[in-house]
Amino acid sequence: MRIIIDPRYKYNYSSYYILGLRRLFGDKAISYDMEPFMDIPYRNTKEYNSGMPMVVDHGDKRYKVFVDYEDREKIEKERYDWCDVYAKFNTAFGDAEKYKKLLVIGPAFGVTIDNKWKVLVDFIIHYMMARHHTAIVAKQMLKDYVYSFVRRRRIEDYETPVKAKDNYVFHASTLWYNEFAWTCTNMYRGEFLKACKIAGVEIEGGLFFLGETPDVLKEMPDYGRYKVEYKDFIYDSRLSMDDYIMKTKKSFVVFNTPSVCGCHGWKLAEYLCMGKAIISTPLSREMPGEGLVHGKNVHFVNNKDEIYDAVVKIRDDKTYREQLERGAREYYERYLAPEVVMERILSSQG
Repeated sequence: MRIIIDPRYKYNYSSYYILGLRRLFGDKAISYDMEPFMDIPYRNTKEYNSGMPMVVDHGDKRYKVFVDYEDREKIEKERYDWCDVYAKFNTAFGDAEKYKKLLVIGPAFGVTIDNKWKVLVDFIIHYMMARHHTAIVAKQMLKDYVYSFVRRRRIEDYETPVKAKDNYVFHASTLWYNEFAWTCTNMYRGEFLKACKIAGVEIEGGLFFLGETPDVLKEMPDYGRYKVEYKDFIYDSRLSMDDYIMKTKKSFVVFNTPSVCGCHGWKLAEYLCMGKAIISTPLSREMPGEGLVHGKNVHFVNNKDEIYDAVVKIRDDKTYREQLERGAREYYERYLAPEVVMERILSSQG
């Protein structure tokens, strides 16, 4: 098996899939080269963000794979037409039946896969390969490489178990600034924290307020209303990733809701990897296999009025909590672990 990856890939989004390839085949099976990808344009940031192209040589067979990790559910037609397998993170319900090359892979998250010196050397090599074939400037690419070791951690850091505290919740998320966030993402996260407070739960973290900057106010002129609506839960300084991971593990329950654009957020994959008891609103994108099942892998709530009862049940019923924790981790191991995702992608071509 030989895998060739387009060196123009977005490093921090692709790291999860590269880790999967390494676990399956080792570093020696992976190389980077522009030649197989000359007919794929990188004309703007949108195309740079869209996904990771790769070519697989297996015996005398060669096939093309595109891993689409975009937030939006849209199928990128040029990429879809180019490849033999279109593996998509955020798949609209029903699209797998419409598009024969489409494979639902579910959510992932950025991870650290190398030390900072190797990451920086890889950036230089890959940028030199790609510089005449992309509109993306060196500074933008470098930022994505650096992000992987500044704001992400090894997957083992997520997987190492920590005993949860029985009446403690940690939650950290950003208050986004669009209409969907106001009526869904931010609203549900805020209601979860309100429910925890009413239930007498010890709460740490909260909702990160971006500030009333010109960019924010251009999209949402009344962004400042969040300071009133969620005044008990606002924080304005970023947490370290080490604190985020450790405190999330100590939380007896975590909360998931579709993120901006209705997408699966990285948090969902992180929670499943950690084996957390998850309360979630209904998902807006497909998941692989049978999907997440209420009472088995996750506790679904259909509206904000159901959140309080879910918090209390998971806190007070340890047997149910442990059932959700096992189910979350089992689903991750069956469908979402990096090597499992890549095995599904590669085996789809026989």
